[in-house]
Amino acid sequence: MKRFDGLLAPGEKYILPEIFQQEMLELNSQLFALEHSGDENAVLQLGRRISQWMELLLREAEPALEAFSGGKASPGQLELLKECQAKLKYLLRIQQRISTFATRDEA
Repeated sequence: MKRFDGLLAPGEKYILPEIFQQEMLELNSQLFALEHSGDENAVLQLGRRISQWMELLLREAEPALEAFSGGKASPGQLELLKECQAKLKYLLRIQQRISTFATRDEA
């Protein structure tokens, strides 16, 4: 996530697309149900799916990240990077929740 440093102005918030918000609502509901069912394998499988999603986002953003790091990103690339950064932060929080669930069950 360090590669995204300096993308947003201090205090600037990026509003995620509604479709992504709906997908995350569904994902959180699914995770909540899995946590309460105690199905650790299903939770870990969901974690792998999120990791793959994050990797895909980073691959798609790579050309724009290269342009941004070289100071040559277009307005469209900057918008793409802001969206990607916001999505990654959201997915990272879910991934951390999954990690907490997995380590809680190991204790």
